[in-house]
Amino acid sequence: MMKHITLFVALFMACCCYAQEKYSAYPSDFGTHLVMKGKTVDVPITVTNAGTKDITSIVYVLTSEGEADVQKQVKLSTPIKSGKSSQITLTFNASSEACKSIKTFTISRVNTLTNKSEQKTATGNIITLEEKPVVTPLVEEFTGTWCGWCPVGFDGMERAHEEFGKRAVLIAIHHGDVMQAEEFQHLVNRVGGFPSAIIDRKENDFYPAASELKTQINNEIKERVAAGTIEVNASWTSKAKTAIKISTKTQFVYSDDNANYAIGYALTEDGMKGSGSDWAQNNNLSHNPSYKNIEFWYNGPSKVTGVEFNHVGVAAWGLEDGIDGSVSPTFHKDEELSYSYTANISGKKLIQNKNKLNVIALLINRTTGAIVNVAETSTIDDYTTGIEDIENSTKPAENAIYDLAGRKVQKAPKGIYIINGKKVAVN
Repeated sequence: MMKHITLFVALFMACCCYAQEKYSAYPSDFGTHLVMKGKTVDVPITVTNAGTKDITSIVYVLTSEGEADVQKQVKLSTPIKSGKSSQITLTFNASSEACKSIKTFTISRVNTLTNKSEQKTATGNIITLEEKPVVTPLVEEFTGTWCGWCPVGFDGMERAHEEFGKRAVLIAIHHGDVMQAEEFQHLVNRVGGFPSAIIDRKENDFYPAASELKTQINNEIKERVAAGTIEVNASWTSKAKTAIKISTKTQFVYSDDNANYAIGYALTEDGMKGSGSDWAQNNNLSHNPSYKNIEFWYNGPSKVTGVEFNHVGVAAWGLEDGIDGSVSPTFHKDEELSYSYTANISGKKLIQNKNKLNVIALLINRTTGAIVNVAETSTIDDYTTGIEDIENSTKPAENAIYDLAGRKVQKAPKGIYIINGKKVAVN
């Protein structure tokens, strides 16, 4: 009799364990998402199948501060295989006033049966804003001189620059040609072919024709809500121009004490050119009737020499994940955060003309990998000996005074002078 009882218990425990193995799923925390008052925001939540059977549906409970719990069933169009993950998208409404709302997402059932996972719950934040920050999109175009269709992207980027100026930041990432910079090559895996482009590191790449680029950039400027803004300035650290001091200022539109943002930097160069076959751009648009509107390439030969390439990515630091410590995890709404970084370019052999470099600062959400906002310098300021800061003064200090040429002067009329090793504006 005892043997039968023992066997029954063993079989019962085995069945329970098997059931637990079969139906087990857990969600991942879904970070912070922003929405304008009166709008909605779509939030992707990753669900992982920790069981042994495909997941075809889940029942979840959504808990929000100050609101009744919501329970819903989601039927999946594509089953989640054992050990695999997939995303479901939830739509959240903005709150009635600007605030931060904590959301809790719990998977209670899998394929109509109780979810046996020990980790059933994930959390995220929905922040409602009353005023939309200015968004500057980042376009990363993937190209190469070997690519016969890449003149489409060349034309698209030039027209985008003419249309948007500094309201959009452009980087041409070359792969497999003489302008390939290694720091950018990890991004190549994000696209399915050449030419392609991604905007603000979104998952879907697109064909960088002028019309599509214009649509994508306009959509980002008008529709995307950014967590913060960034400004950038840059100056050479010596007359030799071997390093650049880059200074940034960021401001966030909400307060946080456990944020995960960072700043990365990129250098682009305009007007790059060279002689020989390596610099010749293959051109499938040559006399192709479908591309008559792109006159330069339509009228050109199948290989075009003498091309000047703009927006070329030539160097980068913290391009994908940003630089550790560049953004404090704790900040307050509208607080100005400053950060400086010295970028050494002495080993960057790809650079042709240091007077044609542009410095780009990228504010990156490290949790999602998305670009929050970007800024680009108009110029890199010249190096000036002994100048550390710029101060405003109504009257010069009683010390030795020098003009910007380094000459000592007795009096300082209105202008900018060097006093005690600092640049002072005398009003």
